[in-house]
This record gives sequence, C-alpha cells and structure tokens, in this order.
Amino acid sequence: MSESFTVAAQFRGPPGSGNGGYVAGRAALLLGDGPGDTAAEVTLRRPMPLDTALTVRRDAQGAAVLDAEGNVVVEAKPATLELDVPPAPTLAEAEAAARWFLASGLSHSTGLCFCCGDNQPQGYGLRVFTGKVDGRPGLAAGLWRPDAAFAVGGRVAPEHLWAALDCAGQFAFAVETPPSRSLLARMTGRLLGEVEPGEACIVLGWQIAREDRKLHAGTAILGADGGVRGLARALWVMPRPVAA
Repeated sequence: MSESFTVAAQFRGPPGSGNGGYVAGRAALLLGDGPGDTAAEVTLRRPMPLDTALTVRRDAQGAAVLDAEGNVVVEAKPATLELDVPPAPTLAEAEAAARWFLASGLSHSTGLCFCCGDNQPQGYGLRVFTGKVDGRPGLAAGLWRPDAAFAVGGRVAPEHLWAALDCAGQFAFAVETPPSRSLLARMTGRLLGEVEPGEACIVLGWQIAREDRKLHAGTAILGADGGVRGLARALWVMPRPVAA
C-alpha cells in the first residue's frame, strides 16, 4: 500500500494551498524527525492542495510527494546548513515589532495564513507576527509564545517549528519598503532544540541577498534562554510582471 500525504485546510498559506513552511516541515519529517545535526532541503514545485491525499515516493536521494497525475508537488533531501544568526533584539523590542506588524496591514493571505495570519484564533493558527525593529534595517522580528495545541509530548511539534520559520523571511524584505507578492520556492531548515508551549521565543527573519525576482532570506527561532532552536535559509520568488 502506498504512503499518503495530506495537508488539512487548517494549515493553509496562500488561498487554496498549504503554508510553505508547514509543508516543508511535513516533507522534512519523511526523512526523519526531531532536532539534530542534519538539515533538510525542501523544494516546493507546485502549490500544495488542501484536504487532498497525495502519494509519497522514496528513493536513495530523499522523498517526494506526487499528485494524482504523477507530478512532483514537493521534494525533500538531506542537506547541510550553516547560517550566521544576527544578534537578537530584546524581548521588549520583539514585542514592539509584533505590534508594528499588526498595525501595518502586512499580514498576507487575508490574515488566514497558518503561520502569520492575524485572523486565525489562538490555538488554530501559530500567530507568528514579525515586524520592523527600529534601527535594524532588513530585519523582521517578533515575540512568539506557541500555544499548547501545537505540542506533542510537551514540546512543539517539528512541523510547527518549520512553519514558524516561514513568513519572517518574506517580511524581512517588507519592513522598509511596500511588500511585493512572493512565493516560497525552497527552504533548507535545521532544528537544533525543543520549544515548550508558552515559551517566550523570538522569531527572526533577515535579508541575505536579492537577485532580480529572487529573495534569499534567513530565519531563526530563539528560545527563552537565547539559544537557537531552529534556523532556515529560504528562497522566495516574485512572479513575473503581467504584460499590459
């Protein structure tokens, strides 16, 4: 019997499709779960449909999720990840940045994104709000206290940590200039520790490089003790302009 892969509607990102970070985390789990030294590189080939059973294919290189026509929707493979995390703001600065986010209208997907949606109720969406930090151009940050609903065995589940590492990378490019629509294309992530429900975490997103329509960003989750619990490098792609 073939292995199936389904993303429930709760974990939506753009309308009608899965949140990129959550999908990447679920795909990474196909390689093995939990914190460790090995990163996973996840490439999002097509929008992930919601409430639809897809098929998992495994080979020596990793794992892929295929739709009914055999098209690859997402694929994951082991990788390495070395990323310098910028100095974190204080808890007060991170909390102020989250308030800035909520006042800015920055939230995408009509506020229903599983990661950053401000219209998602507590315990249903992650409510990771990363906004502008005064004096820190190119950096997005926010204070995040994960709800117990996202925990398994007293710790936040790995796929939810991957999801929390998602949107801050995009917002790092939007805190100084008006945001442009972009889609997550690839995410290389690594979990380094566990997060407890209610723990005062700081989520960071920062600019790495911009190449035409490609945005390269780093993201990280810092625990209450300041230690890095997870980090990721992401590639976001802005759609080509529509000809008039």
